[in-house]
Amino acid sequence: MKKMTNKFSIIFFLAVAFFVYLFFGLYHLTKFETADERYWMYEDPENGRIQSYWKAIGNAKWNDTFVNDKPGISLAYVSGVALLFKNKPAENLFSQKNSERIYNPQEIERVHFLFRLPLLIFNGLFCLLFFWLIWKFTRNQWIALWATIFILFSPILLGISQIVNPDSVLWSFSAGSIFAYLAYLKSKERKYFLLAILFLGFALLSKYSAIILVPYFLLVLLVDILFKHTSEKNDSCREIKQKLITYCVLIFGALAVFSLLLPAVFTQSRYLFKIFIKLNGFQYIFLAIGLVVCLLFFELLFFKGKVLAWIMQKLKFLVNFAPRFFALFFLALFIFVLYHWMANTKYGELIMKEVPFDTEKGLAFQEQSFFTQAILEFVPLLFSLTPITLLALLFILGKTIFKKTTHTKTVFLIMLFLIAFYSAMLLQELLVTTRYGIMLYPLVLLLASIGIWELFSWKWLEKINKIWITIGILIISFWSLWETKPFYFNYTNDLLPKNRIIADAWGYGGYEAAQFLNNLPNAENLLVWTDYNGYCYFLKSRCIMGKNNGQFKMREGEPIPDYFIKTRRGTIMYRDMWKNINTKFLFASTPVWEISINNRAKNYVKIFKSALEKNK
Repeated sequence: MKKMTNKFSIIFFLAVAFFVYLFFGLYHLTKFETADERYWMYEDPENGRIQSYWKAIGNAKWNDTFVNDKPGISLAYVSGVALLFKNKPAENLFSQKNSERIYNPQEIERVHFLFRLPLLIFNGLFCLLFFWLIWKFTRNQWIALWATIFILFSPILLGISQIVNPDSVLWSFSAGSIFAYLAYLKSKERKYFLLAILFLGFALLSKYSAIILVPYFLLVLLVDILFKHTSEKNDSCREIKQKLITYCVLIFGALAVFSLLLPAVFTQSRYLFKIFIKLNGFQYIFLAIGLVVCLLFFELLFFKGKVLAWIMQKLKFLVNFAPRFFALFFLALFIFVLYHWMANTKYGELIMKEVPFDTEKGLAFQEQSFFTQAILEFVPLLFSLTPITLLALLFILGKTIFKKTTHTKTVFLIMLFLIAFYSAMLLQELLVTTRYGIMLYPLVLLLASIGIWELFSWKWLEKINKIWITIGILIISFWSLWETKPFYFNYTNDLLPKNRIIADAWGYGGYEAAQFLNNLPNAENLLVWTDYNGYCYFLKSRCIMGKNNGQFKMREGEPIPDYFIKTRRGTIMYRDMWKNINTKFLFASTPVWEISINNRAKNYVKIFKSALEKNK
């Protein structure tokens, strides 16, 4: 009877979580546009990359299927459903005269809805698949349920699921491949292995950064062999050989999926190899992978696993030592970051001033010491987790240091992915932003769910009904979404001081700015200049974006803007231009309208009125 009650309770909670996810996801779904979305939905003079891909498929022009080097093909399959309802996305979106455009806001919103809704629904349903996969390898339905709720209610993952961008499906396919592979290693059932192949293929088709999964899966395999070597279920030589074969099939199967859905690789093989050499230094990693696999096969064939057994015997101390060491490393690192950024220490303030969060491969980041670079990599992740998931993450790391649990292996494997991912980023000298680290969130949220389970497994808490715990998780997670709506992808928890930011508006606030201008008298006859994408699309007026390559010089007879829209990112892109605008064209330094995204003053959108005679 209790099992039946739990089953129905879990189904009910999954349904509630999914529909709450849709409720928040549908809210404001069409009322923003991020910087690069137009390239996927529509662009000039042709339509967007998604339509270009399907045109190439339909016309059997295989070379033209390489529409972008992301490559973003998975996005074409998910958001491409829109083409069934609007075959020509760029049709009737705007009229143009010289550098000025007049957009059709209603048609823009319709296109947004058609491309974004399939993406939102797809990722929501994919999260329900996560529940099944996590349950299979953790053997714990409550951990699987809580992980699914955390993923569905993550402001960052919900926010990216509203945006037509390859990252929007990268996180779901990459997490799906990891969870399916772990389920296969646990159960040996073929269906999970086939799902791992399929999802890995689609992850590679989403973005080249998914290539990190190739060495990671080999590490997972070796860790699985090591852990079983110390237990009564020690793998035989034959079983190890079978695992190596399945690893090779996994990689080549995923590459087959990649090639079949991106047939440009058959016309120019360089497209296939491009994913292997996109990240600096990875060619050496793949050589090392090939060498390790060949040596293992050689040892198993000629020495029947005796050498491998000897090595595993010598390394078995790692089963107890490595998880504790990694947990101590991450816990110390996370606390160090949280302390210096929350307390506004001199170290934290100095680094935040010298290294903007979006410097990427800029000199500001590359000139820092290795220690400082490593510290900075973790800032976006920690401050974009909701408080409950962050606390649960810290708890499970702390408990892993002192006590081995049923889920120590899973915790270790997730920490191993964090090590692999951040090592790759440091190798590239690339500062991770929230978007660049999107693959991490489902895994870290699984860690948080394990942390909740371990917390409520203590003697004085274990009697609390798991249903009440789930209700508490739903309420707390609901509140995190509520307080950040509608700008989910810019979510930053309150542990980060309000004078600091870890995310850019990235087009958020454009609709709100447009509503202010659209409500002005004679709005249709105004001319507006903006320094960033995401604003012109919702205006009734004529609009110019980033004119004259950053050199704002009024030529005789050239139209003069009535209003200027200023953003944080645009100020950086057009720094000299804004100096010219400020001195020659603004009536006052005080904006006539402004919004701070999620109440962070540095993440602003401001509107200034022109000081020229016609506007006085």
